[in-house]
Amino acid sequence: MRIILTGTPGTGKSAIAGELATKLGLKLFRITDIVKQKMKLGRTHEVDLKRLAAILRFLSKEKNYIVEGHLACEIRLPADVLVVLRTRPDVLRKRMAKRGYGKRKIEENMMAEMLDYCTQRVDSVYKKRALELDTTRRTARSSAFTLKKAIMQKKKSIDRVDYSGYLKKYLHVKT
Repeated sequence: MRIILTGTPGTGKSAIAGELATKLGLKLFRITDIVKQKMKLGRTHEVDLKRLAAILRFLSKEKNYIVEGHLACEIRLPADVLVVLRTRPDVLRKRMAKRGYGKRKIEENMMAEMLDYCTQRVDSVYKKRALELDTTRRTARSSAFTLKKAIMQKKKSIDRVDYSGYLKKYLHVKT
């Protein structure tokens, strides 16, 4: 089984992927770790997606894994299951601030969450719907349990997530 787990920073990808990999007995590949090991980043920390895709070609020979990372929505990887983790924007802001993200980066990622960026990219890049899981009120353990159950039951959806209502509030505050 090949699982791709993506979402904006702060949605719980790393913790949930670790739990899920353990529960399912799958290898875990973290895109962040691969980038750090295989790519030299400049001052901007911009990742060359074509180069990253070339580095990740080894996955075509793997059969059982989870790939975790926010860039997984940008590159088509071999996948049986696609998962986009979602988190309410106000909660996302707090999580990212706690991690020391700058104001601009927090705003960019909140906007991405409100606009369903990762879900839209997965739909476009992979040409199929992803399972969305709202992690706002779930722990990593309960999220992994919910995902495992949905994957085993071959569910087509878990949560219906729409944070576009936060966009009005956000833009109103900004003007």
